[in-house]
Formats: sequence, structure tokens, C-alpha cells
Amino acid sequence: MSAPADPALEVHPPFDCAQCGKRVRGEKPDDARWCAACRRELIARAARLAWVPAVVVALLYLGLLLWSGLLESPMMAFWLALGAVLALVAFKVGRRVFFDVLRGRATGDGKG
Repeated sequence: MSAPADPALEVHPPFDCAQCGKRVRGEKPDDARWCAACRRELIARAARLAWVPAVVVALLYLGLLLWSGLLESPMMAFWLALGAVLALVAFKVGRRVFFDVLRGRATGDGKG
């Protein structure tokens, strides 16, 4: 009898990445048929861009705290923690939006 084929090689058939065009073996493509390396790069670019809305929200919130005098409040730690949470939410929403925008531009989705 012949030896059984290696199951690790048969789990995910090879595919051509829709972004870089390379033939990829041993991994599963994402929904847009991108390889893991292209997807990691896209996520890293989106995360770098997401710092912009996070910093803008943090600065606007800090300005609001200074304007309203809440930095002198006995609950200053609460107000600062709330600002940090708002900046984190802005980062996460920004990262998702930039991911979708960058993916759409790369794949041509959304162009009329």
C-alpha cells in the first residue's frame, strides 16, 4: 500500500493571492482571496492611519475638559479614564473604517 498523503498539505488547496498575485500554499485565503501576508500589511496600514482619529478625539476631549474646568474636579481620574476609552473607541472604529476603505481601493469595490 502507498503511504497516505500529508493531511496538512491537503487542508487548504493552493491559491493565487488577489492582491500580490503570488501562489500561496498551506494557508486559507480570506474573503477577498488575499494571502495572510497581504492581509497583515493591510491591517498594519489601517492601524497606523487609525491613530489620526484617536488623537483628534483625545485632543478635542482634553480641550473640553480644560474649557469646562473638569480637570480640577474631584472626579478627575474618571474624566481622564473616560477620555482614554473614547480615544480607544475612535482608534478601533477608525481602524475598521480604514481597513474597509483600503481594501475597497485595492480590490476596486465601490468604484462606479
